[in-house]
Amino acid sequence: MIDEILKVLPRYISSEIIKLNCSQNITEIRLRARSKVILICVNKEIVLDCIVTTKAILEILLNVSKNSIYAIQNDINNGFVIIRGGHRIGISGEVVYVENKIKNIKNICSLNIRVARQIYGCADKVLPHIIENGKVQNTLIVSPPGCGKTTLMRDIVRQISNGIPALNFHGKNVSLIDERGEIASVYEGEASLDVGVRTDIMSNVTKSTGMKMMVRSMAPDIIATDEIGKEEDIVAIKEAILSGVNVIFTMHGDSLNSITKNIKIKELLDMEIFSKIILLSSGKTPGVVEKIYDTRELGGAA
Repeated sequence: MIDEILKVLPRYISSEIIKLNCSQNITEIRLRARSKVILICVNKEIVLDCIVTTKAILEILLNVSKNSIYAIQNDINNGFVIIRGGHRIGISGEVVYVENKIKNIKNICSLNIRVARQIYGCADKVLPHIIENGKVQNTLIVSPPGCGKTTLMRDIVRQISNGIPALNFHGKNVSLIDERGEIASVYEGEASLDVGVRTDIMSNVTKSTGMKMMVRSMAPDIIATDEIGKEEDIVAIKEAILSGVNVIFTMHGDSLNSITKNIKIKELLDMEIFSKIILLSSGKTPGVVEKIYDTRELGGAA
């Protein structure tokens, strides 16, 4: 699963990871200059003895860019790079602004490698709630960071796109707005992760712009995207709904009450745009569904 990651790491780091024989459990690899390598696993954290050097960070970037950092400059400016396999490398350093735009991130001192994971079937339990009488319900998935909402979203999109025989549901055209490349992990024009045969992906674009573009150009049945909450997102969502498109979104939160603190999200709830709210547990095991709310039973808003 992490073979593509090991290829871009300096040998002295990759060899230490291989020795542990726990690659299937690694979710993140944290690399900070002049600090020890830290592996984030499913249920624990492992601190390796090897120290990250600034030379090691540069070597990783050179390996990722195939010895041409200029080729990934736009990705660096966005703060992350996607590598083969869909793995995402977050970048931290000194930001250089030119005319109020990010021109570069120099003196890069930290990398966060997030391991792309595809868990087939993880949405099986929630799909009978999302699909009613052959129709996809407008759905909001809520969880704290790192609790599996993106993984769940990916499998929901995949199954809705492919069709679900067990629910007598034929596949629908899905427009996936993958702003940060975390859902489909597009690499060189191809999705590294399976999001279904009827899914069209728009990446490296703001969610609001992507939604508007997809409604105009791809005639979707469903629009899906990660982590809504900005004012411009809400405007785009309203426009999509008026166009007859159903929506599936995620956002950060740890309870039904917490999401209503976002005035714009509360506005959508008050308008009864979402029929279903799926709340994920904040426990150690990611992707655990704590509660599924039918907003029609709640009177729309929380």
